Amino acid sequence: MKKTLSLLLALTMILALSATALAATVTVPTEGILKDHTFTAYQIFSGREENGILSDIQWGNGIDSANFLAALQADTTYGSKFTSCKTAADVAKVLSDNNTNAALANQVAKLAYANKKGDGTTLTSGNNTLADGYYLVVDTTADVGAGGAYNTALLQVVGDINITVKTDAPTVEKKVKEGSGYNDVADCNIGDTVEFRLIGSVPDMSRYDTYKYIFHDTLSAGLTLNEDSIKVYVASDKDGTDKTEITGWTKAVDGQSFTVSFTDLKTVSGVAQGKYIIVEYTATLNQSAQVGLPGNANTVKLEYSNKPDQSGSGDTDNTGKTPEDKVIVFTYELDTTKVDGQNNTQKLEGAEFKLHNAANKWAIVDSNSKVTGWADTEEGGSTLTSDTDGLFKVIGLDEGTYYLKETKAPAGYNMLSKEITVVITATTSTTWDSGEPKDALTKLEVTADGKAGTGDVDTGIAGITVANNKGATLPETGGMGTTIFYALGSILVLGAGVLLVVKKRMSAE
Repeated sequence: MKKTLSLLLALTMILALSATALAATVTVPTEGILKDHTFTAYQIFSGREENGILSDIQWGNGIDSANFLAALQADTTYGSKFTSCKTAADVAKVLSDNNTNAALANQVAKLAYANKKGDGTTLTSGNNTLADGYYLVVDTTADVGAGGAYNTALLQVVGDINITVKTDAPTVEKKVKEGSGYNDVADCNIGDTVEFRLIGSVPDMSRYDTYKYIFHDTLSAGLTLNEDSIKVYVASDKDGTDKTEITGWTKAVDGQSFTVSFTDLKTVSGVAQGKYIIVEYTATLNQSAQVGLPGNANTVKLEYSNKPDQSGSGDTDNTGKTPEDKVIVFTYELDTTKVDGQNNTQKLEGAEFKLHNAANKWAIVDSNSKVTGWADTEEGGSTLTSDTDGLFKVIGLDEGTYYLKETKAPAGYNMLSKEITVVITATTSTTWDSGEPKDALTKLEVTADGKAGTGDVDTGIAGITVANNKGATLPETGGMGTTIFYALGSILVLGAGVLLVVKKRMSAE
C-alpha cells in the first residue's frame, strides 16, 4: 500500500560543536526532500566563540528583546524559569541548563517567532554563512508540498552544521472492505452496503498550542453516503485491533463530500503521538455506479496544522494537506443471449428467466435492467425476458456464482429442464498504488455450466449464450426410455418363443 512520507523540519536547539571561528557554515541540502527549500535565520543572541562555546552573549539584531523577555517571564508553563532573567546571557543560561527539555525549546522558539524583527538572513540550498550566535531558523519555503509542514526552532551556531529533517506531519490512508479484510479494491452488487475506513496517523503535536485535524472524504457519484454510519476511533495500529470510540469531532456533509473535523486534536482523550485516528462509515452502491472501468473511485486527504509559530490556529495559510489516497469499487453486467440449439446465429425472443445467487436470493431489476434488490422468494424476483436480439441483461452484479432458471421457453421450443450455473470471476488487485483503474481491474471472466463466455473489463460485461431446442425430447442413452425399450424387446422375444412352442404342438397333433 502506498504511503506518503510527511516531513517537518527539526533544527537542534543549543548544538555545541568544537570549532574555533567567528562564523560558521550552515548547509541546506541540495537533494532529497529539502531540495529547493529556503529558510530565514533571525539572530536572537550574538556572541563570541571560544573553544566551541559561545561567550559574551548579547541580544541579537533579529529579536525585540524587551517584549521577548516579557513574554518568556509571562509564560504560564515555563515563566518561573525566566523570572530573574535581566540580560541575554541570563536567558541563554536558562536554555543551556535545560538543553534536553524539548517542550521548553519549542515554547521559546514560538515566543521568539512572535517577537522577531527585521528581515533576517536567507538560507538557500547549499552552503550559507552565519556569524556565531543563537538563531531562530524559520522554514520560509513558499510551498512545502503535500504532506509537508513548517517549523521554527532555536539553533546555536558555533561550527559548521547541516540542516536535516524528521517525519513529523500526519499521513492518511483509505481502505474499502472486501470479504473479511480491508483493501484498496472491492466489487459488489448495486444496492449493497460498502464499508470504508480512513486511517490518519497522529504526529508530534508538542510544538502546537492547538492542533487542527480534518478528514476530507469524497465519494464517487455511484455511492450514497449513509451519514448516520460515521464513527470515529483512536487505536494503536492501523487495523484498529484495540480501537476505542472517541468524541470531540464534528461532521459536515456537502453533496458527495464530507468532513470529519477536530478543532484541537490535542484535547481528545486517548490521542497521542504514534496512534491512529480511524473513521469508519458505509455507503450504498447506487444506480449511478459505473459498470466495469473506470470503476467508482473514492478519495480522502487530511488537512492539519503545519505552522507551530501560529499556535496551530489552522487558518487557510497555516494548514497543510496530505496527498489524496484512493480506493475503488467495481460492479459488473451479465448479458445472456438466447439462441436456437441447431443454429446459434438465430436469436430467440420471448424466453423468460429468473436469476438467483448462491444465498438463494432472487434478483430484482428495474426497467433499465439494473439491480435494485434481492427477494427471498422466486415469486419476488424479476422476470428477465429476451428481446428481439435474444438478449436480456442484469446490470450491477458482484463477482460470484449465480443461477439462471428458465420459466418460459420461446414459442415452439422446449424449456430447459435445469438451472444454468453462471460464475463471474474478476481479477482485481488488493493494493492500488498507481491510481489508474486499469491496474485495479485486470481481467473479467464468465462461465455458463462450465463453458467459457466472454468478459470485457472496459465495459464490465460478462456475456454468455444459452440454447433451446425444438420438437419432442427423445430419451437419452442409458435413461428410462431405453430401459422401456429393453423391457418391450424382452416381452416380444418371449412372446415369439411361446408362439413357436404352441405352433409345434399344434402341428404334432
